[in-house]
Amino acid sequence: MEALGKQGQYQEAALIQEKLLAWMEQHVGPDHPTTATSLNNLAALYVNQGVYTKAEPLYRRALAIKEKALGHDHVSTAATINNLAFLYYNQGSYAKAEPLFSRALAIREKALGPDHSDTAQSLNNLAALYDSQGAYAKAEPLYRRALAIREKALGPDHPATASSFNNLAALYDSQGAYAKAEPLYIRALAINEKALGPYHPDTANSLNNLALLYDNKGSYAKAEALYRRALAIREKALGPDHPATATSLNNLALLYDSQGAYAKAEPFYRRALAINEKALGPDHPATATSLNNLAFLYDNQGAYAKAEDLYRRALAIREQGLGLDHPETANSLNNLAALYRSQGAYAKAEPLYLRSLAIREKVLGPDHPDTATSLNNLAELYNKQGANAKAEPLVRRALAIREKALGPDHPDTANSLNILAGLLESQGLYAKAEPLYLRALAIREKALGPYHPETALSLNNLAVLFHSQGDYVKAERLYNRALAISEKARGVDHPDTATSLGSLAVLYESQGAYAKAEPLFRRGIGIQSLFLQGQLPLLPQAARLAQVQALGAAWEASFSGADRSASAADLALFSRLNRYGLLLEIEQRQAQLGRAPGAPRKLGEEITALTTKLADAATPAAQRQQLGKRKEELERELYRLLPSLKPQLVEPAQVARVLPASSVLVEFQRFRPFDGRQKPGQQWGAPRYLALVLSPSGTTRAVDLGPADGIDPLIAQALAVSQTSGGDPTDLWKQVNSKVFPAPLLQLLAGSNQWILAPDGELSRIPFAALPSPRDPQRRLTNSVAVRLISSGRSLLPQNTASNNAPTRPLVLADPDFGPAPANSSGWQRLPATAKEGETISKLLQAKLYEQAAATTSVLTNAKGPALVHVASHGYYSNASDTPPPAAAAPPASGMRSVIAGLPASREDAMLNSGIVLAGANRSLRPDRAPAAPTAGSKTSTDDGYLTAKEAAQLQLGGTQLVVLSACDTAAGEQQSGEGLFGLQRALSVAGARTTLLSLWKVDDAATAYFMQRYYTLLQQGKGRMEALLAVQQEFRTDPPRKEWSDYRFWAAWQLVGDSGPIPGV
Repeated sequence: MEALGKQGQYQEAALIQEKLLAWMEQHVGPDHPTTATSLNNLAALYVNQGVYTKAEPLYRRALAIKEKALGHDHVSTAATINNLAFLYYNQGSYAKAEPLFSRALAIREKALGPDHSDTAQSLNNLAALYDSQGAYAKAEPLYRRALAIREKALGPDHPATASSFNNLAALYDSQGAYAKAEPLYIRALAINEKALGPYHPDTANSLNNLALLYDNKGSYAKAEALYRRALAIREKALGPDHPATATSLNNLALLYDSQGAYAKAEPFYRRALAINEKALGPDHPATATSLNNLAFLYDNQGAYAKAEDLYRRALAIREQGLGLDHPETANSLNNLAALYRSQGAYAKAEPLYLRSLAIREKVLGPDHPDTATSLNNLAELYNKQGANAKAEPLVRRALAIREKALGPDHPDTANSLNILAGLLESQGLYAKAEPLYLRALAIREKALGPYHPETALSLNNLAVLFHSQGDYVKAERLYNRALAISEKARGVDHPDTATSLGSLAVLYESQGAYAKAEPLFRRGIGIQSLFLQGQLPLLPQAARLAQVQALGAAWEASFSGADRSASAADLALFSRLNRYGLLLEIEQRQAQLGRAPGAPRKLGEEITALTTKLADAATPAAQRQQLGKRKEELERELYRLLPSLKPQLVEPAQVARVLPASSVLVEFQRFRPFDGRQKPGQQWGAPRYLALVLSPSGTTRAVDLGPADGIDPLIAQALAVSQTSGGDPTDLWKQVNSKVFPAPLLQLLAGSNQWILAPDGELSRIPFAALPSPRDPQRRLTNSVAVRLISSGRSLLPQNTASNNAPTRPLVLADPDFGPAPANSSGWQRLPATAKEGETISKLLQAKLYEQAAATTSVLTNAKGPALVHVASHGYYSNASDTPPPAAAAPPASGMRSVIAGLPASREDAMLNSGIVLAGANRSLRPDRAPAAPTAGSKTSTDDGYLTAKEAAQLQLGGTQLVVLSACDTAAGEQQSGEGLFGLQRALSVAGARTTLLSLWKVDDAATAYFMQRYYTLLQQGKGRMEALLAVQQEFRTDPPRKEWSDYRFWAAWQLVGDSGPIPGV
């Protein structure tokens, strides 16, 4: 049994010990001291397995037996008291452990004398408790007394004396006093090698501890050699599958991890995890440690989705096995919070940081270094949110604790100095920030070495400070050194490397060294794009936008000065092609994979059901929170099961090669001009518009269209007049035309017969058919040149978007029965002409018609790949633009500051602000209200009657050629920085629709019915989707069935986005 325990086979040993205990109880008696010994041994095996709840009653029973049989002051009683104290110590219950350790010490001092070796053991145990609490001043004299006793009682070369040297060294190591710790570790190693031999497990322990010291100092070559020797000893002496072997593997992996050698670290972490899971079980605290460490590796690599799963699993094990208030639980909470901070999910991070802090203050005390870590991390979180008033007192308290407990030259002290300096810098207090940055750098260079990632962090932040003050010479030297370290330690494709590249690029641009700046910008943007393409598909959808924004605004800085040269324009286009609409493309590709044969359909269906439930205002807030968590869990599971999306960069030249001859691509970009010469907070100017023009020859040019405040209000005014009876917006649209297509841009477009336009911002709301032709003001733009609207030039590249299933019968929903209007409200009014519209179009398309009470949201949510979808009803859009924006987006959570200060972050869940109104909607009247219960005999639907854009994104429209929403405001949406409009058009594109035809404003239902009838007739005659639309608009302008229908408001609202060609088989 003892041999099994030494081999780490604790479960097998426990089974034998349980049988032995039963024999003892039967033959010796349940209250005999020998039975107490069996109880103690079985409890120890449970402790080794991490099953503390089973161990405690056994230790307590053993203690009660010994107190009764041997007395309260017997040395054997002291041994059991000591074991129970260790149990509480392992559980983090230090308040319970201390009086027991003290009692065992008192018994031994009285019974054995103050200089007995067992007394030394008790002194050592009590010292270890104080050490864990950060009470180093209380721990040191106890460790020293224990050492003195052992040297006298056992001799200077005894293994127990070596243990005391080791413990005292570890105390100094924890405080960063490496010079005091090293000789003690070396002496302990020498004793064990002499007394036990060079291949003993205890010698391996000494090697491991000395290696850890060198690891902490950044002496990686020394550390690696010792770690490897310790591993070899443990593998030979204990076996390749022993938990101690797993510890060596873990330490070696941590060494490689800290050097950025992730490929070398991962197999060691994985092997350690496999050993612990097999030897100790999947729910053992040591297994949780292995999970945590592997998660940390993925975290360092920026593989946040993989890291989160492991962090969460480690947290669950620790909460269940160690308790909600254990220090290791606090560590897991802290790590998970840091991950969320890295992703920009600050609302998720804060409660975890606060809970971790509360545990540490309660269990470890207010002055413990781990408490300082929690304070420090919380301060950094508030700093990234711009809450400096909340952050500064926390980081100052953390700094004071660390300077006192760890010393002024400890790396953790440097971390607090760095954050405090950043807070002062953000307030413009450069003279106060600089000495703190310099002190942090000096500490890190001395303690960690000149090539450590933390040293790179200090160099970068100091460079940002000098850059902000215009000292470009100093800044350049520091940026280059930080970049070199980051590339070596973190990797050439790490987000931190991209941050360094962006900062250096801005420095060169500030000096007018554009030839140096542009390739750095390009490389940094490419790294970020590939990183996002690799990580976003694994994240729940709600977390994706925050992750994009957490990387900062370097890509947007690339648009400034795009019109100065062809290379600058090419950089700007590269940036837009690889970052703009990236979330949309990922959602589209994943939705397509989710519809493929063999895909985990059940998961997808459950996510769809939860999305519907979350969009339903009747869902209580408490349940909504639970459903949201469940949806995120299912999304993580689904995205892990789907085939991975291969990250790839798009070059302008690739897009140029697929442009039709005599066509031109115009990517419009709303941007804030960036000036790196200004101080943070003053670097971003007022929004402007930029036109990026790509020709089939591959030439890229840029035209600055001017301030957005000279364009956006004009578009809004023109739209308002266009949808108003009696108004004539012709002059307004001429003004818009001159702003959007100024002479310099028209010169670049001359000779092109097809303009492929990718609008941004308010330009997305322009009805381009209403614009006059720049070549002939008497004609419309669309009469003189073919116009096609797309979301991004990236969508022109060949993609595997073919549906895996044959399209099903077209669907038409029309004339929904909204139900009776609530009291004191007109409610949603029936649209009589939609009945005729639905009937006519369903006959034209040979479609299944759903009308009145049957025109429900479930018709759409249950449909699978209809060839066409036509909905004739009301649409809605609730503008949330008056909602206060959240804090500026943060740089990477590593603490690496960027000279490019953040832009305001966009709001989440904008997809709930727009949708389609269907049967039963009057029961709730608004999509954000719960519906009333259906009345007796009512024929209305039992759902809320609203299909939000969020729900529409879950529709199964793979193979759907065209979706027409013959309803008002369906083309509206909320702008999100870098992602365009969040609304129905985006949702339907994600769901798989090749083309959408939506309205920019409310259109008369009779005119709409006739418009749509003519549109489908022309489609059936073989005309393309855009060609048919333009033809009907021309008919309305020149030869309308009713005279008033020639007015803009009847024909100009319709906007077609996507594939413009004919629909086969319509």
